Amino acid sequence: MARIALGVEYDGAAHYGWQRQRELPSVQGYLEKALSVERPDALLLIDYPGFNLKLAACARRLGIPVIFFNSPQVWAWRKGRLKTIRQNVDLMLVLFPFETRIYEQEGVEVHCVGHPLLDERIDESELKTFRQEYAIEQGQKVLMLAPGSRPSEIQRHLPVMLDSLQIIDKQVPGLRVLLPVAETLDPVKIEGQIAASPIEITPVKGRFSVAVKACDLAVVSSGTASLQTGLALKPCIVIYRVAPLTYWIARRLARIRHIGMVNVLAGREIVPELLQGDFTPERTASAVITLLKDEDARARMTSHLKEIRSRLGEPGAYHRTAKILSDFILHT
Repeated sequence: MARIALGVEYDGAAHYGWQRQRELPSVQGYLEKALSVERPDALLLIDYPGFNLKLAACARRLGIPVIFFNSPQVWAWRKGRLKTIRQNVDLMLVLFPFETRIYEQEGVEVHCVGHPLLDERIDESELKTFRQEYAIEQGQKVLMLAPGSRPSEIQRHLPVMLDSLQIIDKQVPGLRVLLPVAETLDPVKIEGQIAASPIEITPVKGRFSVAVKACDLAVVSSGTASLQTGLALKPCIVIYRVAPLTYWIARRLARIRHIGMVNVLAGREIVPELLQGDFTPERTASAVITLLKDEDARARMTSHLKEIRSRLGEPGAYHRTAKILSDFILHT
């Protein structure tokens, strides 16, 4: 029976970068020693390239085949990682079809398995139960606020969102507001922050997928949540704010115009992006009010999102991954 070593998908959401990095040498040393002792038939690495590409180099030295699931975003920045990947990764499993060509050009064996988010399905009965549980009335407009899953994102994004509600409340009476709360966050702190909102905000713990299906519009932090919202075919406004120096460096290193993944996939802006200085209460409120009042605009956005979703293929990413891994190990 083949033995596959699994790399670490590190969850550093509760820490700042420098705190995460301090932990890495000991973890890396432990795993490198384990690889040298156990000598698995293959090493499967998942995301987190800053750590896992170092582990891949160790496996290469030991003659252990390396499979990497979920490509680093070399198409956006740090293209130099392609050389490291070419030297140390035997098989790259990518989530987006356009990534395949990048690795084919580099001579790296690659398969597109599709995105796991395509497997998410919320049926009508589950959605109906959710709306009843949260007393969402028929025909009531619902806005979802998704400021992020890290405490630092909440600190930067939530106050702006709350201030925007003071403006929105005057233009969109009777609006219902949902706020999904990630497991990485302290719900008590979140509830304390939203208590002063002019519009009642309903925190929703751990049910992002159904909350997004229940809304008419979402204001969502850039990242997996914005892609998840887009693939759920929900109109949205993508926001993000970081420290000015961080943004300045990122903009000079980045090789793409947009940061929202649905816009990256489209090659143009199909959902609004409010970043850094553009992410203000006034501009956020204006975008929300415009879209909530313009049903045709939301319908056009949904149509564009359907097109993007169709380009990503069919559900079943993990099933395809398992089949590819099995075939790879049998023939290695």
